Amino acid sequence: MADKFDVAVVGAGVAGCATALYVARTGADVVLLEKARIPGERNVTGGVLFGSYFPGYGLIDLVPSFEQEAPVERQITRHSVCALSKVSPTNDGGSYRYCELSRDSVVSKLGLLPLDWSTGHDYSVLRGRFDKWFARKVVEAGGMLAMESTVESLIWENDEIIGLRTTDEEVYADLIIDASGVTSNLIEKAALRQQPDTGSFYHGIKHVYKLEPGTIEERLSVKEGVGKAIVFLGDFMEGLSGGGFLYTNKDTISLGIVINLRNWVSNSMGLLDKIGKPLDLLAAFERHPFISRIIEGATLLEYSAHNIPIGSKCMIAKPYRDRFLAIGDALGSFIKIGSLIDGMRPAIATGIMAGETYLHSKKRNDFSEKSLSYFDQAFQPIRRKIKRSKLDSYLLESRLAYHVIPRMLFSLGPFSQKIEVSTEVPGFEKSDAIDRIQQRTGLLDYDEDREYSHIRIDNSLCQSSETKPWVSACPYNCYTLVLKKGVFASFKDLYDHNVSVQIKKNADDAENVVKNALEETRSDIKLGEVRFDHVACVGCGTCGIIGPKETVIFGPERRGHGVRFKYG
Repeated sequence: MADKFDVAVVGAGVAGCATALYVARTGADVVLLEKARIPGERNVTGGVLFGSYFPGYGLIDLVPSFEQEAPVERQITRHSVCALSKVSPTNDGGSYRYCELSRDSVVSKLGLLPLDWSTGHDYSVLRGRFDKWFARKVVEAGGMLAMESTVESLIWENDEIIGLRTTDEEVYADLIIDASGVTSNLIEKAALRQQPDTGSFYHGIKHVYKLEPGTIEERLSVKEGVGKAIVFLGDFMEGLSGGGFLYTNKDTISLGIVINLRNWVSNSMGLLDKIGKPLDLLAAFERHPFISRIIEGATLLEYSAHNIPIGSKCMIAKPYRDRFLAIGDALGSFIKIGSLIDGMRPAIATGIMAGETYLHSKKRNDFSEKSLSYFDQAFQPIRRKIKRSKLDSYLLESRLAYHVIPRMLFSLGPFSQKIEVSTEVPGFEKSDAIDRIQQRTGLLDYDEDREYSHIRIDNSLCQSSETKPWVSACPYNCYTLVLKKGVFASFKDLYDHNVSVQIKKNADDAENVVKNALEETRSDIKLGEVRFDHVACVGCGTCGIIGPKETVIFGPERRGHGVRFKYG
């Protein structure tokens, strides 16, 4: 049985909820379709929600009382950028330098690195809590929320999109709005964008740690209910383009790293003796004395990973066609300028703009591409910001900003502080990648279904690749490298194995041990067989874009696909 609505919104994230709420308040018949069991279950974002934007398009405009109603964590009143050096070992332990820049810093006041982003309505949020509240507002306004409703395809008639086909039914609407996020496949189905490449995404990995009451206030020098956001740069990234982040919640810390995905894929083979997987970078970051003192004694609650759109690279020039409109991360409305990470705010803004576009088209009873181009008028300020971010990224996301300038600051005593470390200098974890990730994915609720996979793998293309990037990049060990000598989920684990074998052969020749182990590892990778197990997949989207086109194809995620899961 098919249902007919005025508006059908795909995805109950902040963009989708903003649209559905705006439209529902007008009296329109709107349905909000979400593939998860509860809103926010599949969203790994944990950062700063800037509540205000340009007039009319902030959360505070849509829900003026959100600061009192929403399950926000802490009001973020301070943003800073912290450059960290590696720990230099000494006989007693080691030392490191750091330089923390805030809005009071000279570089910020001179406009070289603006850090005064506060709007007065900014809060850290955990989306598993926040999205539930936002979706409830939609229902209270008269909208319909359909959970565990996975959109499998678009319904066409005379070259026009007229509806959606879900796992259970057909849904028809005057206007279909795609707010399904960065992994949206509706964009390609609607012929608005081809499959993007690695240069269009950051790869993010995040941990959430729970701390005892009062610990956050003490260790980060903040008052109760008030928090800070810190972005980290420096040598802990092993020369890769990216950095770390820390956000303070009520009683937890959101801690993670972001890596330029193209940079990771192109450099992972050259760093296989140092880094096996992105998780290794996060683990090393957490063991840095500056970070380890903050999370000492904390309990790990969540482990998650996802791709983040680089708006300047993957923003859709024309995000609409007859009766169809894309918003939020599906559109690519993500802004990152240097250390500013701004995704939720433009997502909400595009949701409001989509609501305005619906009203405009409804008055004219015209949902054609020409009528939906009304969206462009409102979107121009965000589009300009995204274009600016492309220009700024040449400098602010270059090796100069991430590595050269921090080292210069470290060499200039007055601009950095030296910290002596009396404990043993930490190194990488000794356990292999399979064990490390299994420990973290144990934090997820698993309901295995091996009868269906939403991912199709072309094994022949995987085997033909000399670098097998799917193995090293997958944050959940869905891909492993199978050799006669064992099964490996990390190239560094394979390298360490080969080193141990070489030591037995050439114990007195350390130089050749390393050389031979590197050569053997690269040969093993070239000849090894890629094994794929869909059960562990959480749909981060990484594998679908790091290899040749058509190697990995994502289909609709049905209930019980591989793994049904929730974070925490």
